[in-house]
Order: sequence, then structure tokens, then C-alpha cells
Amino acid sequence: MRAGGLSEVSPTGNADGHSRGASCVTTLVAALVVAISAELKAENGHSPSTDVRIVAAWKTLRAVECARCHGKDYDGLAAPSIIEYARTQNREMFVRMVLDGDPPRGMPGYRHNPRVLGSIDDIYRYFLGRAQGNIGKGPRAPTQ
Repeated sequence: MRAGGLSEVSPTGNADGHSRGASCVTTLVAALVVAISAELKAENGHSPSTDVRIVAAWKTLRAVECARCHGKDYDGLAAPSIIEYARTQNREMFVRMVLDGDPPRGMPGYRHNPRVLGSIDDIYRYFLGRAQGNIGKGPRAPTQ
């Protein structure tokens, strides 16, 4: 407080000294979290862990045996964690890695597997949901 009971306002903030820029960043981050969470919601209204398409994607992962190298919960074994990869890479990079693989490192591509190709968006949604903590290790049966 300045003399005379008036509060001082900084050029980049408000009377309590908090930056308006920080407030804007906080608001932006909150909006992104809400948008991403809404994107993970299924069209049928189920939560991500009970979404029939997410469950189908999980079954596809089991069928093509990703767990053989990436661990039963996909958090790493002989190969890196797919969950961490989804957390650190954008959708385009994730899809490219799954479909094209990384043959020199032993990762096969699945571009010619119709089951993977047909559910690649839901596979990404599954791992993004796992990375964000919205989906547990195994899907639950969809609620009717």
C-alpha cells in the first residue's frame, strides 16, 4: 500500500501483485484440459474407460500383442512405454510410429493390418487417456 491507503498496481498486474499474463496462461491451460477431456468422451456418452470403441482398441492391442515388447500394461518392458510416448508426442507422430514402425529398433509397422488401421484413432485415444490418467490399465465393460 502506498501512503494515503491507495494500493499500487503494477503495469503488468493487478493490485495484489499477480500478473495478468499468469492468469491468462492459467485460464488457457484449464481450457485445454477441459477440451482434451471432452474430446476423450465417447460419442455415446460413456466415460473413456467404458467407451465401446476404446474397449475395442484395447482388444486390438491385445490381439497384435503389443504387450509382448511394451509390457502387459504398455508402460515399458523390452521396448519403451507407449503411454509415455502418447504423453510426449502429438497424434501425428504417434500414428506414424504405430503404422510405419521403427524397423531398425525392432518396432514393426502395422499399416497393412486392417484391424489396427481401422482403429488407429481409438488406439491413440486409449493411450492418451492412459497418459492423462483418465483410463485405467484395463477397460471395463461398457455400461448399457
